[in-house]
Amino acid sequence: AAGKRTVLILLFALPLAAAGGYALLGMPQALDPAATQARVSPQEIDGMLQKLVDRLKTNPDDPQGWLMLARSYKVLGRYAESAEAFGRVGPMLEQEPALLADYAEVLVQHSGTFAGKPNELVARALALAPNEPQVLFMAGAAANERGDFAAVADYWGRLLLQLEPGSEDARAVEQAVTEARAKAAKR
Repeated sequence: AAGKRTVLILLFALPLAAAGGYALLGMPQALDPAATQARVSPQEIDGMLQKLVDRLKTNPDDPQGWLMLARSYKVLGRYAESAEAFGRVGPMLEQEPALLADYAEVLVQHSGTFAGKPNELVARALALAPNEPQVLFMAGAAANERGDFAAVADYWGRLLLQLEPGSEDARAVEQAVTEARAKAAKR
């Protein structure tokens, strides 16, 4: 009985003692993810991008480099530059449905419409991977722009099946599917 009591005391006392000692002697701010993230200034980001651009000038046949540049520009909201970089990725782009969808998204962000090349990219992505989530999302958005609500319900309905039930994303997509079905029924 005494041994069990000692084990129970140690089971609770050791973690408390460790936490207390760390709070007194350690760096509690290290537990805060925001405090431990690297802080990169806009100038440093521009410098890194310029190094990549310079490297691509000397080695323009680097599809991975162009892809990295395209994605970097996309994250920064520099859609025209991102679209230009995506256009330089080459054959690798044609084999990856998610990359085709990324490229289409960038073009839509830049131009404001799926008309033309974005629609072509989405169609090619659908042919390669008709159930890829990002492709289904973009296909639904393109169909929505065209007013083809039955297609919206189909694409986003298939996307919904791949989302975690009850998640925020699933609820949003489910609501969009319901609205698309209602609009399709009115036609």
